[in-house]
Amino acid sequence: MRAGQVFRARAAEVESAARHAGARVHFDIHRDHGVDSAVNVTLRYGARRSHHRGRFGTLAGARHADTKGAAPFARPHPDLGLSLESHPLELASSWAGCVAEGEVDRAMLFYAPDAVVHEGGQALSGHRHLQVYLETSPLTGNRREPEIRGVDGDVLVHWEDAGPDQPGGDVRCRLEHGQIIEQWIDEAAPPAPSVMIEGAAGPIAANVVIRGVVPDDAVSYATAKLTGLSQLVDEPILFSRLKLTQVADPARKRPAIAEVALDINGELVRAHVASHSMREAIDLLEARLQDKLEHRAEHRVTKRRLVAVPEPGEWRHGDLPTERPEYLDRPVDERQLVRHKTFAPPELTADEAVFDMGQLDYDFYLFRDLASGTDCAMERRPDGSYEMTYARYPAIETGPPAVAVDVAPFGAPELTAGQAIERLDAGGEPFVFFVNAQTERGNIVYRRYDGHYGLIALA
Repeated sequence: MRAGQVFRARAAEVESAARHAGARVHFDIHRDHGVDSAVNVTLRYGARRSHHRGRFGTLAGARHADTKGAAPFARPHPDLGLSLESHPLELASSWAGCVAEGEVDRAMLFYAPDAVVHEGGQALSGHRHLQVYLETSPLTGNRREPEIRGVDGDVLVHWEDAGPDQPGGDVRCRLEHGQIIEQWIDEAAPPAPSVMIEGAAGPIAANVVIRGVVPDDAVSYATAKLTGLSQLVDEPILFSRLKLTQVADPARKRPAIAEVALDINGELVRAHVASHSMREAIDLLEARLQDKLEHRAEHRVTKRRLVAVPEPGEWRHGDLPTERPEYLDRPVDERQLVRHKTFAPPELTADEAVFDMGQLDYDFYLFRDLASGTDCAMERRPDGSYEMTYARYPAIETGPPAVAVDVAPFGAPELTAGQAIERLDAGGEPFVFFVNAQTERGNIVYRRYDGHYGLIALA
């Protein structure tokens, strides 16, 4: 409604955060054949009224589980409405549909600014080269339905051969953040190269991943730095991964990104830096990884000295660590729901959810599965393994993750918040994942450190 006049709007034109009764929204007016309608309907942040407003610990509209504030609006994809992050299979299917119909301009909207297309041993980049490739491709305008499936984290688009005038082909797409960043035409995606480095406990096979235009001398420079740091670790290094990314975006102040991950005898150590140049990023990465390795060694020495129980008559320098429970054992009749946090769900894969849990040091994590769009909860068990529970089982096969994750054989129960709290008290579990009977979204109720309850809800 604007100035007393009501405008109709399609569901795809309404941002998901604004799809509730009484929302204060902003929209543009589009006239088609004399009929006015509302388009680009977005929530007017700062004017929203929530029934949780004023309660202790309430955070509404957060864009992530550990942040505050609403997420910025992103431009829509064609035919996908105002979806902030599209599912990879659906995104590849929409791109293939535009190519099959010969709509080159619409197909170009799916490419990232620094997208690269590999064809016949050549790497094509830039808007003009990609548009010429689509206009001259025999797949453009074939008006045939392709087969879409996931392969090793990428999406494969396959057209069957229908004769000499209608050739088929395979296009392998790598997607990130709802855009195509790399494609291979009738070629397999190149595997990540491996280099052998000498560590203190023996040789190590390190996987090297390159994104963007990274000079060869930077790769050898980073490998030499990683070899030197591996000499500081006496334990066996089971896995090593080095990733160098040069972002082709002039607006980025620090386009050079260097990342490293080491699996040291079952314990994962990561480092991630960004800088103005790749060599500077590698130097900063070396300093940060060395600092983490030194802190790890000091922590293990301190832990070895303090965790043991002193024998009678034994003198020990320093006190033993105090045994602290995870939360206060407050009586059930005194417990209250004192924190209610609502945030926009991040769309992640199982591997990304495990990575975020490790970075944030969470025991459980609430997110939305990227491939299926289903609300999920990831739990880290006491033995270090992971278990993922779907709110509702997806209809498509999402493929195996890189990290060993067990999928719960049953879905989340549909309960109210009060019923979930009763189950939490009866079972003695650290948290309960359930589908809210009122909102039909995934929720988690848990015990706080002060003995009260906390509720995490997806917007």
